[in-house]
Amino acid sequence: MEIEAIARRLAALEPAPAVRGRRAAVIALLTRDERGELILPFTRRSYQLRLHPGEISLPGGKWEPGDGVALEQTALRELEEELGVAPQRVQVLGRLPDVSTVVTDFAIAPFVGYLAQRQLWRCSDGEIDAVIEVPLAEILRAGAVRYSTVVVRGTERNVIALDYGAHRIWGATGRILKELVGALSA
Repeated sequence: MEIEAIARRLAALEPAPAVRGRRAAVIALLTRDERGELILPFTRRSYQLRLHPGEISLPGGKWEPGDGVALEQTALRELEEELGVAPQRVQVLGRLPDVSTVVTDFAIAPFVGYLAQRQLWRCSDGEIDAVIEVPLAEILRAGAVRYSTVVVRGTERNVIALDYGAHRIWGATGRILKELVGALSA
């Protein structure tokens, strides 16, 4: 799938109702690997963090007053802080419907962006333990993003998840991936 087609599909999305909670934003950043295939980098959060330690997520974080009113600025600021990608290098292609977190009460605005010239990721010390690059084709593969069971604090929960190698991407990020698949598979 080409970038222009992705941008057209995102532009065609119907506006979704607002989600309540503390404001945050993430970015599903598309870039190309050495073979020219589209990939998305995910971050594994440090186990030292208070919120969502060790979880795999898209680059992003909470809104701060310096971000102005545009949540897009929050996503781009966090991308630079977490992976060292300068905001001016990113072409924002569109926005997916907001999702909420269950435990921490965040309303997350997910954006989709494109980084034409891939770079080495510069992970934020103390915040990001690893970067996991997942091919877009794997995310879009039929049945890849699906319902799965996870155990959270001793309780089984049915969640939307993507298993990639030894990694399970779930929770709010899984729900964002479901929206991405829906938008790009339509």
